[in-house]
Order: sequence, then C-alpha cells, then structure tokens
Amino acid sequence: MMEPTIENFLAFERKYQCNKIEIEGLHAWALYRYEIHNAIKKAVYKTEGPGGEESYTKKELFSMALNALRPFRYHNVDILFVGNGRRTKNVDTGYFEDIYCDDIAKKYKSVILEHPENHGHCQPNGMDNVYFTDRVAFQTNIAVKLSRKFNTKKRQRRTQLVTDIIGPILDKAKEEFGPDLKEKLIPEIVDRIYYVDITKKYCGKILDKAKPKLIIEICYYTMESYAMSLLGHERGITTAEYSHGFAFPTHTPMQYNPEDSLPELPDYELIYSKTQLPIVHLPESVKMITVGFPFFERQREHYKKLYPRQDKTICFISTLHEGEDISKVAAQVADEIGDKYRVIYKLHPFEFATYKKRYPWTATDKLEVIANNGEHIFRYLAESSIVVSARTASVWEGIGFGCKTILLNFGDTAVNMEYFIKEKNVPLVDNAKQVVDLIRNDAAGVVEPDGMFEPNAMTNICNFIDGILASPKS
Repeated sequence: MMEPTIENFLAFERKYQCNKIEIEGLHAWALYRYEIHNAIKKAVYKTEGPGGEESYTKKELFSMALNALRPFRYHNVDILFVGNGRRTKNVDTGYFEDIYCDDIAKKYKSVILEHPENHGHCQPNGMDNVYFTDRVAFQTNIAVKLSRKFNTKKRQRRTQLVTDIIGPILDKAKEEFGPDLKEKLIPEIVDRIYYVDITKKYCGKILDKAKPKLIIEICYYTMESYAMSLLGHERGITTAEYSHGFAFPTHTPMQYNPEDSLPELPDYELIYSKTQLPIVHLPESVKMITVGFPFFERQREHYKKLYPRQDKTICFISTLHEGEDISKVAAQVADEIGDKYRVIYKLHPFEFATYKKRYPWTATDKLEVIANNGEHIFRYLAESSIVVSARTASVWEGIGFGCKTILLNFGDTAVNMEYFIKEKNVPLVDNAKQVVDLIRNDAAGVVEPDGMFEPNAMTNICNFIDGILASPKS
C-alpha cells in the first residue's frame, strides 16, 4: 500500500489519467479531486475533518430568499470578481471589507459576485457593485436534495455514468491506498456534477449581461469559479485566480501534474510572493504571476499604529483540520500562564458556528476566543508578540507583522512549514508544556518580516489588469 502523500496521489492521477475523465462535458474527477484526496487521507490517517454547518434559521432563509429576488443590473463591466463572501469589519469605517476584491474593484468598472458564507452576508459593505448569488445557492441545494430524495431519472443516469467511468478508478485507489470509498464518493461526485452544471447555467446568464473582459476568482475551486473558468474558456474571456492565502506543498488544489490542462482552471494564477513559485504546481497552461497583497501592505502599518504590540500577548491561530488539537494546547497554555499573559485563540471562520460544541475546553476566562469577523485578524497580529499555529497562511502574515513564531507538530505542519523549520529555525513542538517553556525562555522563532509579500502590490495588480483590458481575448 502507498501512503496518500501528494506525490503518490499525483502519480496515481497520472497513471490512470484521472483528470482527463469527462462526464457530460465536465472533468468530473478534477472537480472533486480535493475532496477525494482528503477522504483517502482521512481514512488512512484516522483524522477528523472540519465540522459541518448548522441548519439555516427561518430568518436566514427569508434573507436568502429576498437576496435571490434581486435582479442583476451590472452591464458591460471591465472586471467580474468571483468573491468568497468572507468580509471583515473595518473599525474605522464600520464597513465589512472584502480584503481581496474591494480595493481593486473601486479602480475599475466592475461587479463582485458574493456567495453566502456562514449563512449570510456581512453588511454594510460600503460598496455599490456587490451582487449576492443566493439564488444559485438555493437552486443547487434544492436540486441535489430533490434528486437524492426521489432518485430522479437524471440522477440515476448520472450515477450510472460515474459508477461506470470513475468506479473502476476508485477500485484502483482502494488497491493502492487502502480505503474502500466507492460507496461514499460516487453519490458525492454526482452531487458535484449537479452543482457545477446548474451553477454554470446561472453564471452564463450573468455573463450575458455583464460581458466582462476579465474574470478574477478569489478561490478557483468553488462552484462559481469552476463555472466561470469553463465559461471564460468557451467565450474567450480571460480568467485569473487571485490567491486568497499562501499555498502549501500538500494542498491538493495547488498541486497538479504539468500536463493536466483543464478548462475548469483559470488562465492565470496571481500569487503574493516569489517564495510560492517552487511550492505551487498548477498545470503548465496556468501562467504564474507574482503581484503581492495590497490589503496587507495598507493595513499592516494602519494596525501597527492603532494597536501597539503587547509583549505578553500570545495569539493562537486555529486551522480547519488541526483546530481541535490547537485549541487544546491553547486552553492548556492559558491555564498555565493566563494570569500573566493575554492568550488569544483566533478561530477559522468556518468554526464560528460549531466551536462551542467541538471545543468545550475553550470555555475558560483565561482564554480570549475570537469567534467573529468583527475585527480583522491583523488587529491580533499587531497586538501579539508571539503567534502559535500549525500550517496556515496566517503564520506568514504574523511574521510580516514582526511576530515571533512557534509551530505545532499537528497534521502535516512539519512538511508544509519545512522552509521555516529548517531554513529559519522556527521551533516545532508537540505539546503545551513545550510552548510554555519557549514563551518563558523567550525562545520562539524570529524570522525577518521583509520579503513575505511582493512590494508595490496594487501597482503590480493594476499593471496586470490594464494589460488584459488593453488586449482582451475577444
């Protein structure tokens, strides 16, 4: 049996030509490869993934229904952004900002598509060009649920296609990696076909009106981004993903075999730093461009002036897959030194709704849990002297703020943060006692903050955009 490392998974995909598999015009394996790889790893390593979402309340459903009724009024734009809905509050303006799209969108004739996140949208956002895509969220969820409940003829046909075409590949995955996931994954892949197919039709109607010259996606592997990339290739519209963080060597969506050219992927990948060039391995058809992160440049100085560093503030940063382990260490450290130190635990946005049930040990007066987007994480990085986490892009940001760093040896941190561990001597520890010892002995890792992000980010991004607008595909 092989371990389900990213190297072995890519070798498996190449051996069986997984990313060439088409069902109803969609590369069905490619659209679900992230989840397939995660399912294999979870079964092999006996790990738990992130918790599911809470059910929608009647008020939330009513709000979504109202948003779904809004007409689309944005015509002949230069740029269409596919946002991710993850807005954070600007304490100066009171507006919830999209830290990736807003600043750029204000410079061009544009529209930002925003999918509901955490059951809604953060408002007010201070923008006049944001369109909520709640309608397609309704359509896809209802279509999938009804198809499952009534086992419709379309679902039967799609299930048979996936069983016949991808089923044998999943049998090979069982032979080579161990877990038998066929029964679990086939209906999930069918669901993904429904989601992308319906979303593509919805997005096509938006493009009929918007007619953009450039589509910028904040996360290429969401349903709306997959749909927009497909449509961009069909209609001759340039597409680009603008990174929403730093990629890691084992992050499946950022690792492909070079020959896997796919219409579901964008034309360009815009990244924060040249340090990402040897880490991100997208197909050769996707062009990599280093641009930086304008929001970070602007906000770093702002937050450092607004929230001076506190020598005795420690910020633990949660991650989706290691959150349970990190939260236990944070609670233990707070219990040990919380009388003398301010210990913060910053949750991942996807944990906000479920952490009280999943991490009950965080309910202590000595641990300050941040469970909302009322303040951007930059506030806590500005205030903190030390950041403690596993593999997360926030470690780069913390270093950019001048924080010392301690890494926790959970999940694949040792592999994904190898650069910091081996090249910069950042300590990798296993438990709360070691964290406390490093804090007390002032022995957390120190990394030079300059170089974490490409400078002059806004100029770099605008130069890229202006070049596309001057010579559009169509």
